[in-house]
Amino acid sequence: MATLALHPQQSKTPMRIRINRRGWAVLVGIPVFLLTIAAAFMFTMFTSSAQASTDLPTGPATVEVTVIPGDTLWGLASEYAVGYEVNAAMSHIEELNSIDAGVLYAGDTLDIPVLSN
Repeated sequence: MATLALHPQQSKTPMRIRINRRGWAVLVGIPVFLLTIAAAFMFTMFTSSAQASTDLPTGPATVEVTVIPGDTLWGLASEYAVGYEVNAAMSHIEELNSIDAGVLYAGDTLDIPVLSN
């Protein structure tokens, strides 16, 4: 345990802390700065006119087709995907309907994209 020896003329009164100008600037400036930032944030948060849309996103217009025996992805794309290039339409049909490797089964219902006029 450390001990402290006092000079005989030194009293046991606590020392006073003196703060210079830079100390006052830090002591007062930082809280004022933080409060200003918080007030600006709250002001912009409550006065913002940004709102979420209530409309649901819409995908491409589609035609619903039921697959019959003998139908191929190429044939359905060329017949129903009006306005699309056939290869692009085949890709869209596979993506919209989660078709793996272009295999179609009779009785499946497919959504086939069409361009809106």
